Amino acid sequence: MKRFIATIGLVLFSCLISWAQQKSTIREYNKMFKTYPFSDPDPIPMPGKIYPYFRFEGYSAKGEMHNWKMVEMENDYIKLWIVPEIGGKIWGAIEKSTGKEFIYYNHVVKFRDVAMRGPWTSGGIEMNFGIIGHAPTCSAPVDYIIRENNDGSVSCFIGAIDLPSRTRWSVEINLPKDKSYFTTRSFWDNPTGLEQSYYHWMNLGIKTAGNLEFVFPGNYYLGHDGKYFPWPVDEQNRKINFYNNNNFGSYKSYHVFGEATGFYGAYWHDDEFGFVHYSSYDEKPGKKIWIWGLSDEGMIWEKLLTDTDGQYTELQSGRLFNQAAEGSSTTPFKNRGFAPGSTDEWTEYWFPVKQTQGLKFALPSGSVNLQQNGSTCSLWFCPNGRTDGKLEVRNFDDVVFTEEIHSNPMQAVKGSFEYNGNYKNLSVWLDSELLFEANREKYLLKRPVEPPDGFNWETAYGHYLIGKEQERQRLYKTAGVEFTKALEIEPWFIPALTGMANLSYR
Repeated sequence: MKRFIATIGLVLFSCLISWAQQKSTIREYNKMFKTYPFSDPDPIPMPGKIYPYFRFEGYSAKGEMHNWKMVEMENDYIKLWIVPEIGGKIWGAIEKSTGKEFIYYNHVVKFRDVAMRGPWTSGGIEMNFGIIGHAPTCSAPVDYIIRENNDGSVSCFIGAIDLPSRTRWSVEINLPKDKSYFTTRSFWDNPTGLEQSYYHWMNLGIKTAGNLEFVFPGNYYLGHDGKYFPWPVDEQNRKINFYNNNNFGSYKSYHVFGEATGFYGAYWHDDEFGFVHYSSYDEKPGKKIWIWGLSDEGMIWEKLLTDTDGQYTELQSGRLFNQAAEGSSTTPFKNRGFAPGSTDEWTEYWFPVKQTQGLKFALPSGSVNLQQNGSTCSLWFCPNGRTDGKLEVRNFDDVVFTEEIHSNPMQAVKGSFEYNGNYKNLSVWLDSELLFEANREKYLLKRPVEPPDGFNWETAYGHYLIGKEQERQRLYKTAGVEFTKALEIEPWFIPALTGMANLSYR
């Protein structure tokens, strides 16, 4: 009897050890980085969009060792780092079985004059709230707290106040114990009595080497000015969704648009490895690629921003379709305002993918690639959690391939089958969950990309719209000019009167 009890106790103890090993961990420590610092601030705040912040104008060409506070989060599958003293940036992330970075980790801290206040560093994931540009907080210390959760996950909360608008933002970075993704849950509120500028983009860096493909669903890309162009093949028949095919012109900003999907990603074909972002389309419709340019004009930034980690590119997720500059105001892609007293909240998933020979689509449950070569189709699935179920490919309602899978996170599975039909008729299912549909036509947006013909911007309403766009970009002086023009045409035009009242109140 004692032996039986001892055996049961040993089994229970082993289970407890196994359970404990599955828990995510979080810790704080100081880490030395070679750092290229910036100067003391200009003592006089700069009037304009970022007042009352001041700027930093001096930057060092010589590095020195500096201790930075790091928050490290880790489970059995991925590891990531957060630097609260540099804007709360997620400094980088790796997939542990390969040691490969799915988020660019810069091994130096090289501040350069890029952000609205000046100092900025490349790589990682940077949180921007407020107005177009790299936020005033991106290289400054932010508030943070860490927490171990009852479900075995760990969280790091970061946050700050955007002083020009007095809006408040915070982000919970959460790492589950048994998944190969982490999430960011953002909260942003406007406690003031006025509408404020509304701009939010998460800016992620990844390396460019390795035959990089941008997997961004859509049929157009938008510029900052709201103009649209074909994607993924441009007017010169270049497949610009491959990084190496962008060896022309200057810097690139591709706000990819046209498909109602919350997914985008990237795949390094030489490495058999990739990165995925997912969120609800309603929460994050904006998808942007930024490329410094492959000429010397762009490649000089490799040396300016890192020492040994190579060139990077940026993948960004936003609350709006594009990062609208002034030229976008006369297109369907306008700025938006943050209503007084309102709060917004949204969640995003970030994860690696490996051994899938490419990437077609992904959900929090995993990443899918489906290819047809003649009469043979091949399917790859890389799960993000423990997966026990039936993987199916259907031709409409007919099952043409099925396989029972029992797989751990990041343990890709592959299957192949004979199929002579139309690729667009295929869909991939995991039990009752639709993972991917090859025919994307029903997901294409019918939203207009051109302004209506014949609209007269010289009317009272036209001047009011321009003024409202200026106000939402914190261009209050020119907003007042446009509201005044509207009132010269219609002295009792209520929206323009309200606009002038709000400007006077500010």
